[in-house]
Amino acid sequence: MSTSKKDQIAQGALTAFSQFGYSETTMDSIAEIAQVAKGTLYYHFATKEELFWYVVERGVKMLIYSVDSVIQDETLSLEDRMKSILDGHLHFFSENRELCFLLLSIFTTDEQRNQFAGKLLTNYFTMMEGYMHDLKEQGFIRQDADIQTLASALFGMVGFTALRKQFRNEPVDIEASRKTLLLMLDGALLE
Repeated sequence: MSTSKKDQIAQGALTAFSQFGYSETTMDSIAEIAQVAKGTLYYHFATKEELFWYVVERGVKMLIYSVDSVIQDETLSLEDRMKSILDGHLHFFSENRELCFLLLSIFTTDEQRNQFAGKLLTNYFTMMEGYMHDLKEQGFIRQDADIQTLASALFGMVGFTALRKQFRNEPVDIEASRKTLLLMLDGALLE
């Protein structure tokens, strides 16, 4: 399957942003890594900021897709679904190392940028909170559990576990991590 120029640029930008950070990444470095002419780069993206948010939004959509397919699988028991959701997160962050770095580093001291990042993650959190709300209404999640905190905690637990392991060049998707994360989630679930 052939990659479009826009996808090629986005992949090069992801690599550049994750290696150098937003501030140190230039449109020149993105063009070089993506192996496209600067004119091609500017044809698709007018600014570095526009390209950055395109890459982040694309990544969030990938995360939503990877988790939503498990949430929708009603043939799985609740326990298997929760394990599969956790596995989906672990696999996603494991297979998308650069994206993991980027998603977990998008918040800054710039309030306007933080609001935009929050809007991009809204779809992910809306999906997770909706699913967890349904589980709570069905009696599978403790009534005293705050759903927003639970969804945020899941994202943070898995994301930062993956990030730390990646910084240490350790495998992310390992059984010990999975078991420990499930134990932590277990406190919110009812049998």
